[in-house]
Amino acid sequence: MPAAAFPSACKADVITHAAWMPHAWLAFNRQLNQDATALPNEAIIEKRLADLERLTVSDPRIYWLSLARIAELTLKQAADYADHCEFQAAGDLLVNPRRIDIYRHGQLAPVAKGRHQALSDQFASAIGNEDPVAWLSRETLPHIRRQALLPYFEGQLKDSGMLIAGYLASFSSRMRRVASTIAFLGSWQVGDSVEFTQRLATASPADRQAIKEALCRFDLDVFDAMGRDAAHLIINPHASSDFLKDALFA
Repeated sequence: MPAAAFPSACKADVITHAAWMPHAWLAFNRQLNQDATALPNEAIIEKRLADLERLTVSDPRIYWLSLARIAELTLKQAADYADHCEFQAAGDLLVNPRRIDIYRHGQLAPVAKGRHQALSDQFASAIGNEDPVAWLSRETLPHIRRQALLPYFEGQLKDSGMLIAGYLASFSSRMRRVASTIAFLGSWQVGDSVEFTQRLATASPADRQAIKEALCRFDLDVFDAMGRDAAHLIINPHASSDFLKDALFA
């Protein structure tokens, strides 16, 4: 649902629509709780987004809290990937667009970029012996169709006008933390979490402490708190949430 879908939500609107179907929203948020105990990869997160869009929205507060919970789940997963040196998986959630279309001069239909493939490799047969950078600059125009999930969530939550500034700042800060962890551990040039653990065991106490401080080690406290707030709002439209701008419903 676009962020502009609820430009003037007010408390009266929420009360007017109190007679809706809360069970679907309770079930949806329970499913998110179950997802949090497993390994919610990108495909699962995208499925939850699709599930969310199919729900009937009568209270925008519950919609945005539920979307924020999916975002929190995504952020936690990206952090876990980074902490365990799964840099490609972390990068897919953090920066690597889910779809980029490549338009070639003289052709109407775009070509989808291979997500983990260099354009110079994808168009190698067309580039031939030319300089890849020069050819790609001259012959192609990339267009991002679907952002990586975390910047997508960041933009949606900011544009909603529903979430408090402190939470939005925290979300962005934690995204930067994931990026910093990827950069720090990537500089160690370790292949996987096993190699990282082995090198950590032989590091000096000072280095070991510095490395541990560089990890994300995110928890699900915000995710859980949002879930409790959503459950309260589903049952009682007069309830509130510390993550939402109460002024919108005053």
